[in-house]
Amino acid sequence: MWADGGLRKGRQFQRTRSTGLAALLDEKEIDAGVIVASCMHDECSKWGLDRTLAHVFGVSPGLELSLLDHDRIDASSVRSYLYSQLSIVRQADDYSTSDRDHKKSVFINDSPFGNGIVAMDSASACGDIKFDKRFLQLESHSVFISARANACVWRGRWMYEATLGTAGIQQLGWATISCPFTNEEGVGDAADSYAYDGKRVRKWNECHATYGQPWVAGDVIGCCLDLEKKEIIFYRNGISLGVAYDKIRAVDPKDGYYPAISLSHGERCELNFGGRPFMYPVEGFSPIQLPPTVEVGDMENEMNSVCDRAKFLLGCLQRLVRLGSGEVAAAMAPEDRLKRYTPLTDHDVLLIGAEICDFLRPLLLRSSSLGKDEKSNLPEDYTVWGALVPFLLETYRSEAPHDAPSVDLALDLLLPGLERDACGSSFVSTIMEALAYGCRTSPFVLADHPYTGPYPYLALACHLLERYDFMVSWWMSEGFDLCLEGLLTRKGPNKNDLEGLMPIVWWPGSREDLCSEGKMRHAATALSRAIVKIEDLQWELCGRLLHFVPPPTEELAQPLPGVVFRRFLRNLICKNRGAYRSIAPAGLSDNSVLVSTHCVLLRLLSEGFGPGKVIGDTNEGMKDHDNSKGFLHRVGKRTFPASIFLKDSDFARLGGTFSHLVKTFSGGLDVLEVEWEESCMDEEDDIVRHGGKLKPACCSDLALSELLGPSKSLVRVPSKIVAVSTSAGVGERISSPISSTYTSGRSCDECVEDKPSSSGRVYISSGGAPASRSYRKSGFRSVKELSEAIREEELLDIMLVFYHLGLAQIFRQASFFMQHQMQSIAQLDETDRQIRGEKMSCEYLKRLKEARTVYREDLIDCVRQCTWYRVTMFARWKLRGMYATCIWVAQLLLVLSKKDSIFSFVPEFYVETLVDSFHVLRRSDPPFVTPSSLLQQGLSPLVTFLVTHFSDARIANSDVRDILLQSISVLVQHKEHVIAFERSQAARAGMVGSLLASFDNRFWIPVSNILLRLCKGSGFGASKCLSHGKPFSPHFQRLLKEKCMSDEKLFASFLNRLFNTLNWTITEFSVAIKEMQEHSDLRQVPDLLQRKCIVMFELSCNLERILEFFTQELPHAFLQGPEINLVRLCELIIFVLNHTTSCADAHFFDSTVRQQGQSLERVNRAMILAPLVGIVLNLRSTTSLPSPVIAHDMATVLAAADISTALIGNFQYLMNYSWEVTFKGDPSIKRISDLKFFISKLKDEIEKVRRQASVDSFLSSNPSSDPLGNLAIMDREETCTICYACEVDTVFLPCKHKSCQRCISRHLLNNQRCFFCNSNVIKVSSMCAVENDECPADLSRTLTGTLADAKLPQPSTGPPPTIQ
Repeated sequence: MWADGGLRKGRQFQRTRSTGLAALLDEKEIDAGVIVASCMHDECSKWGLDRTLAHVFGVSPGLELSLLDHDRIDASSVRSYLYSQLSIVRQADDYSTSDRDHKKSVFINDSPFGNGIVAMDSASACGDIKFDKRFLQLESHSVFISARANACVWRGRWMYEATLGTAGIQQLGWATISCPFTNEEGVGDAADSYAYDGKRVRKWNECHATYGQPWVAGDVIGCCLDLEKKEIIFYRNGISLGVAYDKIRAVDPKDGYYPAISLSHGERCELNFGGRPFMYPVEGFSPIQLPPTVEVGDMENEMNSVCDRAKFLLGCLQRLVRLGSGEVAAAMAPEDRLKRYTPLTDHDVLLIGAEICDFLRPLLLRSSSLGKDEKSNLPEDYTVWGALVPFLLETYRSEAPHDAPSVDLALDLLLPGLERDACGSSFVSTIMEALAYGCRTSPFVLADHPYTGPYPYLALACHLLERYDFMVSWWMSEGFDLCLEGLLTRKGPNKNDLEGLMPIVWWPGSREDLCSEGKMRHAATALSRAIVKIEDLQWELCGRLLHFVPPPTEELAQPLPGVVFRRFLRNLICKNRGAYRSIAPAGLSDNSVLVSTHCVLLRLLSEGFGPGKVIGDTNEGMKDHDNSKGFLHRVGKRTFPASIFLKDSDFARLGGTFSHLVKTFSGGLDVLEVEWEESCMDEEDDIVRHGGKLKPACCSDLALSELLGPSKSLVRVPSKIVAVSTSAGVGERISSPISSTYTSGRSCDECVEDKPSSSGRVYISSGGAPASRSYRKSGFRSVKELSEAIREEELLDIMLVFYHLGLAQIFRQASFFMQHQMQSIAQLDETDRQIRGEKMSCEYLKRLKEARTVYREDLIDCVRQCTWYRVTMFARWKLRGMYATCIWVAQLLLVLSKKDSIFSFVPEFYVETLVDSFHVLRRSDPPFVTPSSLLQQGLSPLVTFLVTHFSDARIANSDVRDILLQSISVLVQHKEHVIAFERSQAARAGMVGSLLASFDNRFWIPVSNILLRLCKGSGFGASKCLSHGKPFSPHFQRLLKEKCMSDEKLFASFLNRLFNTLNWTITEFSVAIKEMQEHSDLRQVPDLLQRKCIVMFELSCNLERILEFFTQELPHAFLQGPEINLVRLCELIIFVLNHTTSCADAHFFDSTVRQQGQSLERVNRAMILAPLVGIVLNLRSTTSLPSPVIAHDMATVLAAADISTALIGNFQYLMNYSWEVTFKGDPSIKRISDLKFFISKLKDEIEKVRRQASVDSFLSSNPSSDPLGNLAIMDREETCTICYACEVDTVFLPCKHKSCQRCISRHLLNNQRCFFCNSNVIKVSSMCAVENDECPADLSRTLTGTLADAKLPQPSTGPPPTIQ
């Protein structure tokens, strides 16, 4: 037990007495006793100041080091010793190539950057290439570009590194000068050129072959050329991909192999030929550009490595600043902690540090002050990258506890002299560039600790930026934005990386021997902890920028807090505004930057600027500040400035283009700001709000408790705070940061919190509690000042932009992999079932096992991808923030929709982000909340917005309206969501009418899906999945019936379009069946044709079900309305029966179903025949009722259309079909007995028509038999020339052409022009009325009025669309 009352894990030590007696305690072995080690004072006296200095300067024990003068450290002695040691530092082994050997093997053309500098040769470039100022970063602005370096090699072993900025088509490798570069050919497309392409996983040398691994952005590709063995080898992140080519051709001097690359459009990479230390050096291979060296004295061959010199000095500085470090002591073994050194005074530390830094500064800067006898080829940033940054990383420690005081002391000693140098400003930017590069290229690895990936680099950057002067220097550097993007980058994995992160996988129902749920859960938990660490540090980094106030400049005379971060956000938007396009422009940021920035903004708006969040504001004085609560969860009145929508941008608006809207609303907006109460969107008896009794799902504990048992709580418990006491005589630092993992109160009002704060970076007060972190210099403002300077509504707008540009694509990919995982599991299970099933041939069994291997590998990869997405994108705190964002945006859009001018200016991505975020929440695995609570516990405004705006004419882009309609189509598939629609007043009032009106050429598929779901349970064989045959939504079925009865014009128009569409789908399905039969004879059925057949079949079944519903609820529309409705219905029935029961297509139907691999419950003949049975039974039951107003009879119309015996056979087939087997337990199949009476009546009607046809045939062949002189036979001129079946009885006005009533009625449903002369038909009239001059002289009455009087459907334009 320690003094603070806390236990300490592992072996720890505790000072018992000042005499040097120490006890080693082991918490796990308390019963074994106490190990006592004695370090008496007399022994310690031997370790004097000389021993401490020997430790600082790295002198081996036993060697004497005399740096004292009268027991005081002598500065001149220290200086002389350092100079003598620097003169004997030799070149590092990593770069063993001497300058003489280098000149004999490498030829470097003249470079504008100096002799010996290797860069890309712009003169060799083919295509539009954007170079950076060092000609090492390339970005393609053409379809295909190529370029090579200004240096070639012809003997030896050489390499260069290419860091991928994008992961598209790039060909990296080597080529001779004879390799031609064109717009279509590049590296690897000719002889003597060799390339590796990780996008297509190929190697190229005139032809291609499979090679390597797929690469991702941030990968470092090592391109190695071994001219001794005549081999080319490529490395990915330091791992060899194998020998790509051997036996390459030897070349003559100065005609050697050049580093060369080819890039497709938008691709970029950064090359390193040796101007900076390699990220992954390969043993035995040298950089093409020599590392910097220092020539000492007059001896030309006496070269000292600049980097090694700096490493020696930084090693001395590290040991100096770490004296007395509690963090280092905490990480040491207990026995090592007993070795103590005599403490140095502050004066001694400053003296030694000053001498070290005097030698070190010239090595870090481009300076000629190395010494009068020394010359250097020193690049500006090589030593910073190769020595200083590793020194800072090692001193700060890559894992907690971090040694921040040691780093601070080192910088306090080093920076003052650098700030006075002219190059001092670039020194800071170089450090930050190196850290940003580390963040971009560091992959996550499976480890027992969470400090992997970019954590070491990002943690050090956050600490360095606590210094105001450091922050200012970085902000003023030229590459500030690009460097900040690098710090916010998170490198993603490829297939091989995921295998390393999750070596063992598991999925539900897995029977694999090597699958383990526990091991996979452990790996996912470790990865999740690492992701949390990175997100915490990115949050901390952005917090630094939010609170940073830059010094006044000409552009910013009075800078405010947050202006730097806001400008970065705006620049990031401008840079990536085309990311959502199908062909993205060049110059986009890495997508992980957008994801990280969105994550930071989501957390900021969810938690607020809050007390102590970033800059260490004390809780006192901030308790009453409103911004301590998150913006998205704030209670009370909400406001939003309309001026945000007036900013000119490339984003499309709901009302059209921005320029068009500006002209339309030239007077400006009539409202500058909208406001509303949070609870005004709900029903009066069901108010959901953050401050009310019924809270939204994002702030309710109930939704979480329903999903999690007591053993699966997502709340993380803070780990214990560990502190280690230092030994006697060491200068102890009271304020040093100690390792800890502290969970700050990052929850909204009464939210369940599962997200820890930044680990290992919390200052600990004397009482063990987290203390507020204060900055040592001014320039960082408080929370109150920040909240007054930043408008949170603007941050919300920016966050939605980043979701639209970056996250939407990732969530679509995640959804694809999750769906593919379920399909792969089903495929694997089905294959296993077949293998374990009945006996089969050995050949077939072999093919099944091969297919199973493919399915298994695909499933394993898919499981890993899904786990990665769940860990990185579906954290619960993110889902809570997304849910709150959905509530906020849905309410905002509803308020704005009441003001036409503002609503037109709303960007389309507001609607797209709202809908997409909701579906992410709906599909989250595990679910964020229960399905019943998803809409009803806070998102009822979303339902209102969907049903009121999917047909809103103010939304100019039909794609946006289609998104809303598709969302309704998805939601009504679930009963719990249908309940939310039934509770919505807006849905009850207008959704049904809008759906019927929207059944047009574009939206008929989602509308039919919605109507099908609402009508479910009311048809023949359609209620087997519902309990007791109850309808799915009787409320909406009643509303649908009432709407059709009250608005006959709307229903007639809908019915016409329904018939047109159903005729088209049935025709396309029958054609697809015939084409598949033709291909089946050749045993080659295209996949596209199979998919088309299935799609058309399902669409036809759905439309038939809708038609069946209307024959049940509105039979008078067919039996009492226009005869054309019943005629078209009967023709449809005949066509379907002929193509499914009584022809070659019917015989082929079942085999077609089997070829699709679909289940018989989903695709079989009963699915398309059952609605026809329901239609016949519905109209038959209505006809059988005593009613004097029945105008038409279905049997009569069928007999008039077809008198063949095949029709009777088709209905007899329906009668004898095994409905009891197909729809087992469905109560509606009891009605099949009524079909007997209909068939009997149909036979009678057919017999009547046959007799009448016989009489007509006899009279036509025997004219003398007609006593009236052929009056019973129609003259040829009086027969309709369209159908040649009916008498001419209708005339079209004003052209006065004639036809029968049936033909013109059907024609006018879809076309208002005359059959014969193509003139507009204004009115139709009977022949009798025209002959008696009863036709009105006023022809101005429109056809619409005429059709309304005749109860005919209104015309529609165009045929149904084709399905791609």
